[in-house]
Amino acid sequence: MSDEQREETACEERTMTRRELFPLAGKVAIGAAGIAVVSSAGLAFGCGEEEAGNGAATGDEDAEMEHDWPWPYEKLDAAESAALAYTNWYEKFCCYAVASGILVPLQEKIGMPYTHFPVESTKWGHGGAVGWGTLCGTLTGAGIATGLIAGEEGEQILNDVINWYTVTELPTFKPAQPKAEITNSNRSDSPLCHISVGKWMAKENVKFFSDPRKERCARLSADVTTKTIELLNQWIDGTYKPAYPEQAKAHEVQMPAQNNCTECHGDAVPASPGM
Repeated sequence: MSDEQREETACEERTMTRRELFPLAGKVAIGAAGIAVVSSAGLAFGCGEEEAGNGAATGDEDAEMEHDWPWPYEKLDAAESAALAYTNWYEKFCCYAVASGILVPLQEKIGMPYTHFPVESTKWGHGGAVGWGTLCGTLTGAGIATGLIAGEEGEQILNDVINWYTVTELPTFKPAQPKAEITNSNRSDSPLCHISVGKWMAKENVKFFSDPRKERCARLSADVTTKTIELLNQWIDGTYKPAYPEQAKAHEVQMPAQNNCTECHGDAVPASPGM
């Protein structure tokens, strides 16, 4: 074997495609030479331009890795996704339930880039962000999905989903095989987890860690998944029109806030500076 052939063989053995390298992206390699960050752009092995990480294409695998944001979307069956979200709530709770109810079907229908999104990473949104009772995790999950799919327009869609959530008697979803029975639905007048679930718990007369409360949040996840997909399907068809104005402009004191201020502040609602 000639020197040129031996060099070519060695390069082939050392070369990693970008698909193989992808799981290593952002990890830290520690060795005798110090610390180096591994980049998904490629590793420089001294085997030519492609291996030097100059962004040159390496074939169909690289083409699959190149996706502009927002990501591609195909219409989903809202009923199927709602059933998936309901089931998945019992695995990793509300944020994951809604995100997976939308993104997992897209992984199956479209593949890349959805197949490289770790949907499990959205679990943190449960209970209003690791149990802090802030934005309902179902809405966080919806926002993750609409942001990936619709980009800037995803904010308009999420804005409508949030408004719908606050003014609608929820949950309405009826699972084929419920894990617990519940009697009530309620209008939250708030996107906050602790207000939304708190009002429902008072109406149902149950504690937070009870089976009925868990069932309520699982069904609520299905409802939010359904509404989000309905709007996304309208959006991809070109028929979506925002139904609710930007919140800070719609709010009477012109500031980012909820619409039920007096529930917590009584008559002492803080005024926006300059008013």
